[in-house]
Amino acid sequence: MTIYAYLETFQPRLFQTFGNALRSNNLSHAYLLDGEAGTPLKETAFYLAKSLVCDNPNPYACNTCASCLRFDEGNYTDFFFFDGEEISIKKESVLQLEKAFSMTSVEQKGVLIYVMHNVENMTIEAINALLKFLEEPARNVYAFLTTNNEHNVLPTIKSRSQILHVQLIERTKLLELCKFMPLDDKDKELLIPFYNFPNLILEEANTERYPLYKDALLSVLTAFSENPKIGYLKAHELIAPLRDRFIIKRVFTYFALFFKDVINFRVDRPLLFPSFTPLLSALHKTLHNPLALTVKTYEVSKKVEDNVNINLLVDELLIAMIKDTTL
Repeated sequence: MTIYAYLETFQPRLFQTFGNALRSNNLSHAYLLDGEAGTPLKETAFYLAKSLVCDNPNPYACNTCASCLRFDEGNYTDFFFFDGEEISIKKESVLQLEKAFSMTSVEQKGVLIYVMHNVENMTIEAINALLKFLEEPARNVYAFLTTNNEHNVLPTIKSRSQILHVQLIERTKLLELCKFMPLDDKDKELLIPFYNFPNLILEEANTERYPLYKDALLSVLTAFSENPKIGYLKAHELIAPLRDRFIIKRVFTYFALFFKDVINFRVDRPLLFPSFTPLLSALHKTLHNPLALTVKTYEVSKKVEDNVNINLLVDELLIAMIKDTTL
């Protein structure tokens, strides 16, 4: 699915608002894209930015002209991208941007554009530098900022930006969109809670990390449902060595989601992971209080960001699970 089709079909308000601004040449100097985790904020920001430099806009980017192709290849000189998804955006990045934008644009379009992804992950120094940049916007300079929670963005940044909300696609519609993807139903169900756009689901499924955390998750839960002590050993064998904190946190979040689904299974509610019904049934028989474990798992997951030793976190969660066993 193209971003254009995604915006037109599932984000009609954003599509119309920004389209009207393009047609009337009445653009804001800064846009703040707000959407829950899993929505294609970065991809949307890139497409809106590309629409400002397209040679044949309709009014959105055509994706086929020379400027669009160069933009997609990362060769458009007057475009800058700063990613706060995994590491904080530092003051030095904003100062670098200011220096670059103090010069005349290189491209014929004469516009200077920057995207800051996950602005809530900026350092205080970077935020202060960005505020100065937003307070006195230069002519033909456009910003696209993204956030997973606009409440975590300073009011002063929000007041200087036009906020565009990116809505979640309903789970049933998303499953329908993924129907013809070259993926097993189990993979689709596992990835949909984290990615609310078909392209992102397929992209993650094809990463090297996905089979690592998928195997660790399912192997540990299966072993635990059969023998909690074996599950404990399996967790230390498969989860602790992963090391990457993104992957570790993803595994812990999956634990919480599976515990929630055990509750759904227990009270006959629709399941998040219907393809894993045999595993959920086994966990239902093994666990006494999956609700308490769900809360505990989220607590453990938060500690991943605090650089707590991974082995200790695995211990903390698995011991809590063993204490909750009915076996």
